[in-house]
Amino acid sequence: MILREKDAYAGADERGYYGHKQEQDVAFHLRRSFGDSEQIRIIHDLVIEHGGERAQIDHLVIHPYGFIIIESKSIVGEVQVNAEGEWSRSYRGNWAGIPSPIRQAELQQDLLKALLRDNVEQLLGKLLGIQTQVGHREWRTLCAISSTAILHRDKMPKGVANKVMKTEFVAKKVREVVGNIFTEYLKGKPRFTLQEMENLGNFLLVHTAPLQAGSETVAQEKKAKQTPYAAPVSEPAPLSYAATPELDTANPSADNAAPASSLLTCKQCGEADHLTGMYGQYGYYVKCGSCKTNTSMKQTCPACGWKSVKISKDGPSYTANCQKCDHQYLVYREGEERA
Repeated sequence: MILREKDAYAGADERGYYGHKQEQDVAFHLRRSFGDSEQIRIIHDLVIEHGGERAQIDHLVIHPYGFIIIESKSIVGEVQVNAEGEWSRSYRGNWAGIPSPIRQAELQQDLLKALLRDNVEQLLGKLLGIQTQVGHREWRTLCAISSTAILHRDKMPKGVANKVMKTEFVAKKVREVVGNIFTEYLKGKPRFTLQEMENLGNFLLVHTAPLQAGSETVAQEKKAKQTPYAAPVSEPAPLSYAATPELDTANPSADNAAPASSLLTCKQCGEADHLTGMYGQYGYYVKCGSCKTNTSMKQTCPACGWKSVKISKDGPSYTANCQKCDHQYLVYREGEERA
């Protein structure tokens, strides 16, 4: 069960985009394997704050016997870890050290454990009159690396190698860590009830909501300060999306009133009609009814040529927002065919 989906990318740089893309890929595999599970609860982009410290957890898995914190890492090239647990990666043939994502996840784990421990009475029940604790449950940290990376496992310490996997194996690793829920129960391991798992999930969702809102506000203010061509406060900012005739009835002859569907065609046969909006591992796309080819909705921004665009869906409409120039335009509308 997915308690909180992965946030959309709101940055403006390619490096941040690819890091976000890696997290999206991990979220996709977790959703595909555990989206309907009552025994597995997943929260993406969890921001926590406790004791004056703050951390953001890429992916948190809550299961009957404990917690799994997954750190996503976008890496193109090779990865090595020495006997001391120090990480290094290659980029275009040059090697450089990088912070350990495993250590980063461990620090996140410590803060999460402290937060839950200080609120345990409202989260967990008592056993024989004694308050149960989160510290006695299983706590694991994992790191999901881009599928294109080369992992030198033969040079990794065994403890690190067991925590690192490529993106497509993340769900398999989670199953391995959780184990057979019924078999583990017979072993007498401390176990969360479904009500306790719901308590934990709800508590963390309520806790992260204002922190997320604050982070988004700061990011928006920072972005506004970095945009020298922003519209004056005294004047309304002009609309920059391409409206369909139905949405722009006041000025049907305007240039931006051209059918938005003309921006999206099948990459294989050029078909502009008979397209069906879909969602998959790599985001929104259309499936061609003529040749069955899939075409991503993330087309190059027509205003600035930037490749990083965010697609959002509102009813039958799919809208693109350029992460560089903020140009918005309708790329596809379900149920419309050109005459």
